[in-house]
Amino acid sequence: MIRRPPRSTPLYSSAASDVYKRQVHHIGVNVSDLDRAEAFYTGVLGFKVIDRYHEEIRHSMLDTGATKIHLFESTDLKFDEAIDCLSEDGYAHMAFGTSREKFPKVMEELKKHNVLFRGPLILGKGESVHFKDPDGNHLEIRCPAEPS
Repeated sequence: MIRRPPRSTPLYSSAASDVYKRQVHHIGVNVSDLDRAEAFYTGVLGFKVIDRYHEEIRHSMLDTGATKIHLFESTDLKFDEAIDCLSEDGYAHMAFGTSREKFPKVMEELKKHNVLFRGPLILGKGESVHFKDPDGNHLEIRCPAEPS
């Protein structure tokens, strides 16, 4: 049996916790058509556009209620290749939470907007549905598991 000596100092300093708040400010998402993406994220998921920018590229900031999503119009990006690499071959996705009581309404809304989804699936300590935005970005909405 090989014993490791106890680590006397942490691998990473926790000093950063004094500088950065422990919350996600925003998540950047590439989209091919900003108007179409805004329509999906506001019309289907109920998020609100809080800022629009027309700089070198068009982009907008959406408020989810908990954090923000920053949509970047990336018309030259090869989406299929990028998403296959990150989400089909890997696990890149965005997951949004809801309550157990509201979870059935989530599925109703997805169906109402003709959004194909997998689920409900029981994964880990919750139940979820998995679907894609118009550009193929992987999304999930989950709720806590039913009490046992």
